[in-house]
Amino acid sequence: MIYVIYFIDDICYTGSLLKGWDDMAADIYARIRQAAFELVSEGVWPTVADVRAKLGSGSNTTINNTLKEWRQEFLSRISISSRRPDWPPSLAEAFEQIWQKACDEAEQQLDAVRREVEAAEAALRIERDELLQGLNRMETEAQSLRHELELRAAKQTELDEALRQERFHSEKLQTERQELLTAQESLRQELAQGRKQAEARQAELEEKHEQQLREAREMSERKESLAYERLEGLRVRLYQQVEDERTDMKQQLQKQEAALQQARQDAAKVEGLWRERVLERERENGGLNARLELARQAIDELREELRALRATGEAAGRLALSQAADLATQQERTRLLREQWLERTCAALASGTLPTRQDEWRSWLAAQWPEANQ
Repeated sequence: MIYVIYFIDDICYTGSLLKGWDDMAADIYARIRQAAFELVSEGVWPTVADVRAKLGSGSNTTINNTLKEWRQEFLSRISISSRRPDWPPSLAEAFEQIWQKACDEAEQQLDAVRREVEAAEAALRIERDELLQGLNRMETEAQSLRHELELRAAKQTELDEALRQERFHSEKLQTERQELLTAQESLRQELAQGRKQAEARQAELEEKHEQQLREAREMSERKESLAYERLEGLRVRLYQQVEDERTDMKQQLQKQEAALQQARQDAAKVEGLWRERVLERERENGGLNARLELARQAIDELREELRALRATGEAAGRLALSQAADLATQQERTRLLREQWLERTCAALASGTLPTRQDEWRSWLAAQWPEANQ
């Protein structure tokens, strides 16, 4: 059992206002109301945040709606329990209105304070987020600067190492330069000595070359005279060879002319033979042309006979067609007459008009079939 103690105008009231609420503990609304009563018993006016913190969970909307109903019920019960029987009804009603107005004002002020607190909390939260973002950004920048500093330190170390190597290399190059200068001086001396030796060697070679040139000139003069002598002998031999070849050519030309003359004679003989053969062929062609002309005349005569035969055949065909048409007409006429005669004979037999005597049959038949007499 929970008792609520409240003070109005320095008057202490104690009442059992929570009787029967233990049975509704399973319901969320009952739990919200129970938490509100517990907060009031602790001397704290219940708010949505306090009730939610008391419960540990729950929807803000559900808690807010339930608290509104609970406040109205709680304040109405307090107003009812706070009535004094010795007060006039008008005073009690006025006091109740004042109390309700005070509660409404307190609720409005509480809502305003709550909104201000929530706004301040939101602003503080935003400021905190901004500060956190700034802190994260500063940490990122610090890490970037730290990384850049490490890179610069590593680069500085590399540059120091490179500078040390360059200094060592420069000292080494300086030493090599000094050695090269010393070697250059020694080479210059050796070059001067070698130049002197080369000049002496060149003078000696020039003198030797002059001697060889004189010897070569004398040798060439001897070779030239010998070549002239050989050339003269060669010219004589060539002239003799040309004369011999000219004589051989004349002989061969005479032989070729004789062969050509013989070939001309043979060609004349062959031409005579061919002319005789051509004349013979012309005579044969004349006979063949005569025979061909006779054959053409015979063919023309045969063509004339063929035309006459065709004309005769066409006339015979037309006559045969005419006779066939006449024969067909005659056959058709005979068939019709036979049918008429049969019909008339049958009619006569049916009517009993046949003659009794044999000599009267001819005249009766002539009377029944007059077309046969035409």
